[in-house]
Amino acid sequence: MQPCEELKNLVLQNYAKEAAGEIREVVRNSYSQREEPILVGTDPDEWYEGYKAIYHFYEPAFSSKLVAQFEELKAFCEGSVGWTVDRVKVKFPDGLELPMSHTRIFHKEEDGWKIVHNHVSILIPNEKLEALTS
Repeated sequence: MQPCEELKNLVLQNYAKEAAGEIREVVRNSYSQREEPILVGTDPDEWYEGYKAIYHFYEPAFSSKLVAQFEELKAFCEGSVGWTVDRVKVKFPDGLELPMSHTRIFHKEEDGWKIVHNHVSILIPNEKLEALTS
C-alpha cells in the first residue's frame, strides 16, 4: 500500500466539478458502470446497488452546486485497487453546512479509476447521539 496522488487529484477534481454544478458528469465518469458498485449513506434506507441505482440517487442533485471545504483527504492504492478517505464540510445552496466523511474504494478499469464503493456519513458528535438515546 502506498499514497496515491492520482486518486487524491481525481477526488479533488470531482469536488471542483461538483462546485461548478457538474454533478451528473462526476457520476457518469467516476462510478463503475457495472452492477457491483454500492453507495451507502447515513440514512438506513440509503443503500444503492449498481450504477443505475446510484445514478438515480444523485439525479435530484444534478442541477445543484455543492461546495466542499476540506479538512482532510487521504488516498492510497496498490495494483488495481485504491481508496480515499476524507472529512469535509459540505455547503449547500440554501446555506446549510454539514460535516461529512467519505470512504471510497476504486478499481482501475480499462478507462481509468472507477468508484466501486462509496460510504457517505454525516458527522454527528457522540454527545448528540447520547442525548438522543437517553
